Amino acid sequence: MDALTRAALAADDRILATIDRLGPAAADSAAADAATRAYLTLLDLADRAGIAEDLDICLRLPAIGWEIPHDGEKRARDNAAEICARAGAVGSTVTLATDGHTDDPASVDEVLGALGDLRRVAPTTGVTLRADLRRTPADCRELARSGARVRLRLRPGWHLVRRSAASADPTFHDQRRGFAACLGILMAGPGYPMIATQDLRLMALTTRLAVRAGRHPDSFEFQTVRGTPRREHRRLAATGYRARVYVSYRR
Repeated sequence: MDALTRAALAADDRILATIDRLGPAAADSAAADAATRAYLTLLDLADRAGIAEDLDICLRLPAIGWEIPHDGEKRARDNAAEICARAGAVGSTVTLATDGHTDDPASVDEVLGALGDLRRVAPTTGVTLRADLRRTPADCRELARSGARVRLRLRPGWHLVRRSAASADPTFHDQRRGFAACLGILMAGPGYPMIATQDLRLMALTTRLAVRAGRHPDSFEFQTVRGTPRREHRRLAATGYRARVYVSYRR
């Protein structure tokens, strides 16, 4: 089943979708241009299928040229601007991915710098932040003040750990507390938080913070960490909250 079909099936359950195109970093300009065309084609196909409205695209800057020597960053920014413009034209949004398996501050700074440039021409462009990084509360404060769309998640793979095993991990409660702290910052600001967790306690905390902040149900959303909506996501969608499923595919 392809990504657009899975997104369409989710829409039948009143659940939105974010589509993530997985693949290697572009090694040259030809690969970067091909990846850019793939993102544009995905948006065009979604528009023709009638599911582009509120669709979100997870955009990986290395795929569109960021790591190419000499002019890679400029090329990737130009390509990203074209993708964001196409997304806006069909009613979709774009969320920049940070490299989920690194805590290198320079890598995060590069993505946030690109985000700032893109939001000048495409204000709805968002970014993914890992709640377990020491720097993330400060990043959340800055982005919340600017009204940005922020997808908040735990470290990659955490959702695959059984609860019993996670509870035995000495970092488990620190992870949850860190997520809760970042969540509080985002929910108190004027931005659009996207809460990517399958932890029922954190999901319940999100609704409580929304009530405390006087947030309307369409001013934030719940997201799955992987491709199948949990029962709680379906329940929230049925009661008027925005819920989104993560759908990935490889090129």
